[in-house]
Amino acid sequence: MEKELTTLAAPAALTTEETAAVLPSENSNATESIAYKKQRWIYGLGGLLLLAVILGISWWQSPAFRTYVEDVPPTFYYFLVAGFIFAMIDGAIGMSYGITSTTFSLSMGIPPASASTAVHISEILSCGIAGWMHQRMGNVNKKLFKLLILPGIAGAVIGAYLLSSLEHYAQYTKPLVSLYTLILGTVILLRAVRAQRKKQVTKKIKRIGLLGFGGGFIDAIGGGGWGSIVLSSLIAGGRHPRFSLGTVKATRFFIAMLSSLTFITVLYHVHWDAVLGLVIGSAIASPIAARVSNKISAKTIMVAVAVIVILVSMKSIYTFLVKII
Repeated sequence: MEKELTTLAAPAALTTEETAAVLPSENSNATESIAYKKQRWIYGLGGLLLLAVILGISWWQSPAFRTYVEDVPPTFYYFLVAGFIFAMIDGAIGMSYGITSTTFSLSMGIPPASASTAVHISEILSCGIAGWMHQRMGNVNKKLFKLLILPGIAGAVIGAYLLSSLEHYAQYTKPLVSLYTLILGTVILLRAVRAQRKKQVTKKIKRIGLLGFGGGFIDAIGGGGWGSIVLSSLIAGGRHPRFSLGTVKATRFFIAMLSSLTFITVLYHVHWDAVLGLVIGSAIASPIAARVSNKISAKTIMVAVAVIVILVSMKSIYTFLVKII
C-alpha cells in the first residue's frame, strides 16, 4: 500500500491495517502498529481455540447439537468459506469486509436486511477487540467519541429498523443496496488507481454529530460504510489520523452491536446459516490475516475486489431492471 492517503469525492474505508498509510512515519507509530498486530493475532488465536473447545464439547456431549450440525444447510458452508476469504482480504488491504460480505449475500439471494444482520453480527467481536486495543494504546479521543457515539447509534438503529420493516419489499430494496455497493466498489477502484496522489486537507469538520448519524444510518442500510464515511471524512477534514482511527474503531463496536440487536428484534426471520458462516469463517481467518497482511500486494487485491463488487452489483441491478421493463 502506498504511503499517501488519497482523498476521494466519496470516502473510502480505512481500518487498522491501513494505519501505516495515514500515520506519520515515526518509530513510535511503527512500534504501536506492530504491537497491535501481535496482540490482535494472540487474541484472535485465543478466541479461535476457545471456539474449537466449545464446539468440541458440544459435539461429544450434546446429541441434539450433533444432529443439528449434521443437518446444517449447504449455504452455511458457502458463507463459512466466504467469511474466511473476506476476512483475509480485509486483513491484507485493511478494508472491504462489509462491502464484499454484503455483495456476496445479495448474490446468494439473502434479503438486504438479513445480509446487513450477518455482516454486523460477525463484526461485533473483531470491532470490540480493535476498539479495546486502541483504548489501551491511547488512540481514542474521548471528546470525539462522545460526539460520535449517540448520533451514530441513533442513525444505525433507525436505519436497521427501516430496512427490517421493508423486508417484505426486498425485491425493491435489494437493487438500492446493490447501487450502494456499486458506488463503494467504484470508490475502492479509484482509490487503488489514484493512491499515489497527495492528500488534500480541507476545512476541519465541525458537524461531528451529523456525520455520525449519517454514517450509522448508511452503515445499517448498506451492510457497511461506518469507516468509509466517518473515518475518511475526519481524516480528509484535517483531524489527526491516529486518534480518528482509534475513535472510529471504538465506536464501531457499539454501532455493530446496536444495529444487530435491532435487526434481530424486528426481523421475523434471520438467515442464521449466513450469520454463523460469516462469524466462524472470519474468526478462523482473523489470526491468519494478521500474519499475512504485509505479504500480499494490497493494490492488486483492491483492484480485484473492486472489479468483482462492481460486476456483481451491476448484475443485480440489471436483473431488477429486466424484471420491471
